[in-house]
Amino acid sequence: MKRSILAAALCAAAALTSGAAAALDNTVAPEVRSLSLIPQTVMIFGNSYTYYNCGLFDYIWGFSGASKDSKLLAEISTAAGAGLDVHDVGRFLKPAPGGSIDHLFKPVDGRVFDAVILQANSLEPIDPKLSAGFREHAQKQIAAIRGFGAEPLLMVTWARKGRPEMTRALADTTITEANKNHVMAVPVGLAFAESQRLHPEIELIMPDNSHPTAAGSYLASAVIWSSLKHESLEGNTFLGGCEKPLSPETAAKLQKTAWEVVHTFFGW
Repeated sequence: MKRSILAAALCAAAALTSGAAAALDNTVAPEVRSLSLIPQTVMIFGNSYTYYNCGLFDYIWGFSGASKDSKLLAEISTAAGAGLDVHDVGRFLKPAPGGSIDHLFKPVDGRVFDAVILQANSLEPIDPKLSAGFREHAQKQIAAIRGFGAEPLLMVTWARKGRPEMTRALADTTITEANKNHVMAVPVGLAFAESQRLHPEIELIMPDNSHPTAAGSYLASAVIWSSLKHESLEGNTFLGGCEKPLSPETAAKLQKTAWEVVHTFFGW
């Protein structure tokens, strides 16, 4: 009997330390858990969190190029420090005929991009001076995106290094706004926290305590891919571009973490 109890305890401990995703650091659950279709194109409006390390779109194109069956074409529009009020979504979602976006992305069923992700200023959802603007402009930009036939999403960004309490604050505030506007929230910040718990040896944040390293951009892009495509990137051979490739071992850990967080968050 004692041996059986001991064996059960050891099995439970092994399960807790095996790398499976623990409960994520959010208390608000997402109400929208998938898009109406699996997108083939995505536009990301953001700031330096989106454009560091050659940009999140570069990683998404890399994942797509290394995938035999699943494709996702991406574009970004960014400005340093930008909040949601800065972006002119119509310039990209209804581009001028003959322009560069019109040349790169051809409309399908009347829309240029299937999905559009809004990445706010890193403090915007929780800063008392910025949060009202975040709510106002999230609502306006989401309505505008829908008007162009695309499906909008809000990105949950990550905590500053040394301020882990920001993870839950950013997640809950962003998810609440996503729920209010009936859109998906992309749990990037929750994946950062989970990776730091599981793999503290992987540095995701630059010495400025804010911006992503190449590993951070890789993880953010993997979370976006898995959230949009409903699939894991595990086994994808793309290691990152911009002369900053990761080791295969690091990439594999981040691919796995991204998928575990995404399917836990959405309950798939």
